Amino acid sequence: FVRGAEEGDVLEVRIIDVAPRPCANPKYSGKAFGSNAAASWGYQYNDLIDPPAKRETITIFETDAQAEWARAGYSYRWTPQT
Repeated sequence: FVRGAEEGDVLEVRIIDVAPRPCANPKYSGKAFGSNAAASWGYQYNDLIDPPAKRETITIFETDAQAEWARAGYSYRWTPQT
């Protein structure tokens, strides 16, 4: 809800800060995870290096906000759903 906004208006949003949410699974205590989709509708679909270069792939990353790093932990081919 934005007071005074009308249909067709454009809003500018500035993200001030983000932080990874710690994993709730006790097995991964102190860790946080994120994911990335390289799909036909996304930016990275044509950027994959390994053949076949054009494929839909999901990558799970382990992240650490204090050290400011992310490491790919698992990647798998995604079968497009219809």
